[in-house]
Amino acid sequence: MRVLLAPIETAGVAGALARALRRRGHDAELAVFVPHPFGYPHDRTVGTGYARRAAAGLGAPLRHDVLHWQFGTTLLEFVDAAWARPFRRTQVMHYWGDDVRTREVTARLHPGRARAFDAMARDDRTVRRRLRLAGRLCAAALVSDLELAAHARPWFRAVYVLPTPLELPLDVGPAPPPLAGEEPIVLHAPSDAAIKGTREIGAALEAVAARRPLRPRLVRGVARPDVLAEVARADVVVDQLNSDTPGVFALEAMALSVPVLVEYDPAMLAPFARAAPLVRVSPATLEAELERLLDDGERRGRLGAAGAAYVAGVHDADRVAVALEHVYAHAAGRPRGLFEAGPEGVRQLRSPLP
Repeated sequence: MRVLLAPIETAGVAGALARALRRRGHDAELAVFVPHPFGYPHDRTVGTGYARRAAAGLGAPLRHDVLHWQFGTTLLEFVDAAWARPFRRTQVMHYWGDDVRTREVTARLHPGRARAFDAMARDDRTVRRRLRLAGRLCAAALVSDLELAAHARPWFRAVYVLPTPLELPLDVGPAPPPLAGEEPIVLHAPSDAAIKGTREIGAALEAVAARRPLRPRLVRGVARPDVLAEVARADVVVDQLNSDTPGVFALEAMALSVPVLVEYDPAMLAPFARAAPLVRVSPATLEAELERLLDDGERRGRLGAAGAAYVAGVHDADRVAVALEHVYAHAAGRPRGLFEAGPEGVRQLRSPLP
């Protein structure tokens, strides 16, 4: 197949899919408006000027069999998606988070996420307009969990839940300078402090550190390989609060055999994610759960080993690429419903909407 992934990269996931599809023999490329600020690799930069976007978008169905749109939009704000329809190209929209969340659904179904909703840089009207257009022009939506499926399902004939891809082994940077002391290192590395609950997490770490030896570590504003190097030497990672599901950073920490504390709702996890060896916390329980984990080195070791095995078995990009092949083939038949996709194929799920 000739596959285009475009136009926005988030956390390296689109590039991981493009490269995994190429390893499986497909002609796949990732084209982005602008390079990602964290330096995730891509294949082609389109730019933000209208002429270049129009040339790339209107030419896309002439050069590709599958248009795999990313982060809620297309190269030409859905003009290209409409233009592609007569060519009978398979078009899917892949959502990763705030590109699909709306206030009404978040407030009604996702109370953990609702606490941080106002901190998200977003425009509900734009999100709904893009959802409406994508639902009319694309065969399906793709998401990583049932929280996002609940947002996408009312707008699309079909929604597929499939794992977030990671390229393994991870690109870990050189070891950072050693830290003074021998106490356990507890790491938090927020991409957005307000959304991730960094203030509350920092307060919990300070409270625990006042009662026992501990080296809290807050990492921000450094390149991804350097963040991963910090993770690799940590004893525990606190991913985020204000969340219904774990994100890419939690998966990366598990892949590096580090136990992860994160707020999530088990009911919102995709079926494939329910075996994820995460330590579930809330703002009220974070301190106690962190102390319990720090007191039990054997448990930390078990969680670390189980996390690495889980990520390798579920989230490896090459396995996700096989699932994606099933999605492309299944979506081309324009089915209706909520589905889970894995390397074994596609199966129908019950809708997460009450």
